[in-house]
Amino acid sequence: MKIKNKFALYNFIMLITPIILIGVISVCFLIIFILKYPVEELNITRASMIDPFIFSQALGEFFKNNPGAVCYAVLWAVICIVLIVTSTTVTTRLLTRSIEGSITDLSRAAESIRSGNLDFEVMGSDYDEIDTLCTSFDAMRKELKYANEREKYMKKERSMLLANISHDLKTPITSIKGYIEGIRDGVASTPEKMSRYLDTVYAKAEAIDDMVNNLSIFSKLELSRLTFNFEQSDFNSFLRNFIEGYKIDFEKNGIRFTDNISDTNAPVKIDYEKLGRVFSNIIDNAVKYGDTSEPSIEISTFISDGGVYACVGDNGIGISPDELKNVFEGFYRVDSSRSIKGSGLGLGIVKQIVEKHGGKIWLKSEGVGKGTTAVVYLPTIGG
Repeated sequence: MKIKNKFALYNFIMLITPIILIGVISVCFLIIFILKYPVEELNITRASMIDPFIFSQALGEFFKNNPGAVCYAVLWAVICIVLIVTSTTVTTRLLTRSIEGSITDLSRAAESIRSGNLDFEVMGSDYDEIDTLCTSFDAMRKELKYANEREKYMKKERSMLLANISHDLKTPITSIKGYIEGIRDGVASTPEKMSRYLDTVYAKAEAIDDMVNNLSIFSKLELSRLTFNFEQSDFNSFLRNFIEGYKIDFEKNGIRFTDNISDTNAPVKIDYEKLGRVFSNIIDNAVKYGDTSEPSIEISTFISDGGVYACVGDNGIGISPDELKNVFEGFYRVDSSRSIKGSGLGLGIVKQIVEKHGGKIWLKSEGVGKGTTAVVYLPTIGG
């Protein structure tokens, strides 16, 4: 019920209640008056009742002759006043109590939030306006609780990130130091050995550089400071040109590569550098976690649902269904017992960049040991 309707109802009750009670009391007093006093002595005719002066003279003469009747008249007046005051007070109190209850609940809820307690529920009210306020207040409480839990989660994940980065940097740095010491000690005594040592040092330095770049990009994405330069382009042409640089690596690592990229034109708005990092991270994961005996990678595209789908599949270690929903968290790393390394930033960066392009990304896997497929969807222009 709306507050104004409730007030109207209580105003009606406040008005009608004393009228009825005074009417009942008046009838009772009138009966007693008629039985106890000779009211016929008033000698009031219908015509004299119309004239206030004559009527007041008759009443004055009657009360002068019957002084005891004054007490009854005064008692009647006092009872009428008491009835009016009591009914008004009770009705007003009932109305204010019903409103005060909801306001008190909101005050307690505000105090609980101020003290940091968010594990409660704000109850509704019988009044529509206050019930809407309670609903909004409870929604705010839930948002604050979610933000609080998210903050705690992010603090924990940042601590894990520092631990992961420290661990992942330590390994290549230790390796670099070892190879440099070998060079300094003359272990690399032939040009072939020297070349191999330097290639290894360079590869480790590239790994460190990649980790630092990922960390930098993720930080900029989190702070919304990473700028995008979008251009209209054919997505299939972009992807076909991009994977050309990987074909030599596939051959070198003995990876069987299958190209099923569509020839159909798929116009999209993309940032070449950022989207290149997306597929670089996805392909690197496919290589890193692929089957060690007969690794294979398949990249395919097709147009549907007003956009273009790109699928990058491998025959590697796969992902359990329980982990699929978590892999895009910024610092998430799949079960360490499966020897999966990395800072956990790669897919978190991929997801944010794809979403900045207005697209979506998800992973598909039938389970551990059954490979993984990354699916990227981007809306086409005019699609």
